[in-house]
Amino acid sequence: DKTGTLTTGRPSVAATEILGLRDSVAWDEQTIRTLAAAVARHSLHPFSKAVAGLHDTEVELLEWRELRGAGLLASVVWRGEQRTVRLGSLRWLRKACSAHEAGRAFVENWSSKGASVIGLGVDNRLVAIFAIQDQLKPGAPEVVRQLEREGTQVYMVTGDNTPTAVSLGRRAGIASERVHAEVRPEQKAAFVEQLQARGDRVAFVGEGINDAPALEQAHLGVAVSRASDIAREAADIVLLNSEIEAVPERLALARATLRTIKQNLFWAFFYNAAAIPLAALGFLSPILCALAMGASDLVVIGNALRLRRRGGQKG
Repeated sequence: DKTGTLTTGRPSVAATEILGLRDSVAWDEQTIRTLAAAVARHSLHPFSKAVAGLHDTEVELLEWRELRGAGLLASVVWRGEQRTVRLGSLRWLRKACSAHEAGRAFVENWSSKGASVIGLGVDNRLVAIFAIQDQLKPGAPEVVRQLEREGTQVYMVTGDNTPTAVSLGRRAGIASERVHAEVRPEQKAAFVEQLQARGDRVAFVGEGINDAPALEQAHLGVAVSRASDIAREAADIVLLNSEIEAVPERLALARATLRTIKQNLFWAFFYNAAAIPLAALGFLSPILCALAMGASDLVVIGNALRLRRRGGQKG
């Protein structure tokens, strides 16, 4: 995932463009900020938190819903009139509202800078767009390089728009052909299933509600520590810190654990395969058999204890 996984998950509103409405309401910047912040305030999504910080005025909400993979939908009372307000992805808003061509240059400009662009719709018109910027985690490029050195193919799967996703993927070291953008939550799970169908073992790393289906579908679901409750429930592993540097470390520890299990099973079966026939034929005394059993246990336990040293080194 991108937001909150490859990025810090603490975005801010970098720019606003007001598109406006030609009716009795003055759609100035303060009005836009007030409505957008009021609708966003009840959501836990990082982009919503960024928008919620634009204004602190309370607005009466008659209805409020969060639509997974799309945005927020609310009915508000504004200056005595009931309005339907939508805040979310431009793809969703273009279907529900009359898109305003005046914002195209704004979208292209900020998307090329790696910002995510969301919109605010009132009734059936798009009235404003916001550029939301989130910073790439400092360790993300090295994590991608390390995983690929170990033979792991790294993909980014995000609901964000394509130019933004490709721009951020490039900075993280992920090839554009492995960046899958504008993907709905259920499509994330379908993409994981597609990789599994061709024989790949898939680990998915995410943190949001939208990532839960993919986390559950993957062979290994990894949630960062600030993940939503739903994502944590769907994941197999929850990282104790949110830094993704822990991902290759935990995968290496998992591989070492599996290797140790196989080694211990080999030694256990080797002992039984060799010692039992010899004891049955009288070539080994009961005392030697007992000593060999104890030695076998010590080898298995000692081999397993090596994992503690590895785990301690990796934090």
